[in-house]
Amino acid sequence: MISSRLASGPRAARGSSVWSRLALCLCAGLVLGNGAPDPVLIDSVQDRYAEVKDLTAAFEQTAQIASIGKTESSKGQVKILRPGRMRWEYTAPEERVIALDGTTIRMYLPEDEQLQIAPLDAGSFPPTALDFLLGSGDLRSSFEGEELEPNARGERGLRLRPRRDASFEFLEIWVDPTSLQLRESIVLDLFGNRTAVRFDAMRENEGIEASAFEVQVPEGTDVIDLREDR
Repeated sequence: MISSRLASGPRAARGSSVWSRLALCLCAGLVLGNGAPDPVLIDSVQDRYAEVKDLTAAFEQTAQIASIGKTESSKGQVKILRPGRMRWEYTAPEERVIALDGTTIRMYLPEDEQLQIAPLDAGSFPPTALDFLLGSGDLRSSFEGEELEPNARGERGLRLRPRRDASFEFLEIWVDPTSLQLRESIVLDLFGNRTAVRFDAMRENEGIEASAFEVQVPEGTDVIDLREDR
């Protein structure tokens, strides 16, 4: 039978750090508007993604941890079904699944035989990013921004700085210059940590079922349900 207890100890601490990095990655991956001096690009990108109901992509994530001078790399696949559903399935260097269903976040760590569950609310992610994930809110009113020079790949970029206090210094969004499809997201947090997520083989509007965002775990998995402490 699946057991349940509150998070504690080193495994819980490890999980908490993953939650934090994930929150920043989600912000960087899905923030698609700002107050940059080129409203045509901003409006075009927002209009484009307003038509995207679901997407699937391979990703490679690189996290530079400033405090210890360490770089961590991982990769896997991400699925998004708007509004509010997202699944990050990491395949290397270790397997883990992180899924959002609009109200709840679930993180499954097969190696630890552990499932963590937490409520998805304004305290889980920066509110403006959460609003966009759930299909509401115009992020241009929440950020000051600038269009960047094209990168070495010829992609167009936006740097976004929050107008109000937030857990990050800025976000960068890089898109294909022709299709405006998302190619890369970068976030720099307040501690100098830099997390970049590069997307590849992106497919859109293929009709992903809601069941794809459920997390099935084997019997005997240790379940840490943080919703019980509310």
